[in-house]
Amino acid sequence: MGASFGVCIPVEEFDPAAIAERQLKPYLQPIVDKNGTVVGSEALVRWIHPTDGFLSPGAFIPVFEKNGMIVEADKYMWRCACEILASWKKKGSELFISVNISPKDFYFINVLEEIKKLTAEYGVSPSQLRIEITETVMMTEAELRMKTLSEFRKMGYIVEMDDFGSGYSSLNMLKDMPVDVLKIDMKFLSKSKDDGKAQTILQNIINLSEDLGIDSLTEGVETEDQFNTLNDMGCKLFQGYYFAKPMPLEEFEDKFL
Repeated sequence: MGASFGVCIPVEEFDPAAIAERQLKPYLQPIVDKNGTVVGSEALVRWIHPTDGFLSPGAFIPVFEKNGMIVEADKYMWRCACEILASWKKKGSELFISVNISPKDFYFINVLEEIKKLTAEYGVSPSQLRIEITETVMMTEAELRMKTLSEFRKMGYIVEMDDFGSGYSSLNMLKDMPVDVLKIDMKFLSKSKDDGKAQTILQNIINLSEDLGIDSLTEGVETEDQFNTLNDMGCKLFQGYYFAKPMPLEEFEDKFL
């Protein structure tokens, strides 16, 4: 059967062997600096199903969210990232990997201890395993979450806030959020009918990040013109199909290591 993109698999069809047998795979999407040089990547989960083949996240992440397997899947991806970074360290690479933390992770496990244990086990520098959250993580028990993120930063981990601008409380939360990188999604700006207004908004977000001592990273960069415009605006980091789509580890290493 071919790749599945549109329909979510039924909850009852999920097989824990997806993790036990390493059917879940980390696909890496490059992150580049203003010169277009790859400085790291984001680890994105894909499922290579034994009978259905390649499954995109939309086909199984909602299932994981419903049946609670998202926590195990995230822990598995963190371990994969540490394995990769340990391998890269032996090759002399200093590239980083960003991993996602879902809101449910904070409810069911001690995220800080889990990640600290993994980086120690694999001898990975905290600065090379970046912690990526969305503002939905902060919607409950915000004070406790901020304390956890502050602890991450004290230990040398880089904290990234994803999907900035997609929620209603981003600006209000940002003044208190212990984050190092603000990930800006081009999609929410592309809905604007006025390119001038969209560019003004984007420029101000980048300026705000700079004023707060936070690096800006724009996702969804698809053209050279977008890259050049964002560069002129002072954006620090970039991610998107213009540079590369998410790819298997072997392909990433062949191209960028």
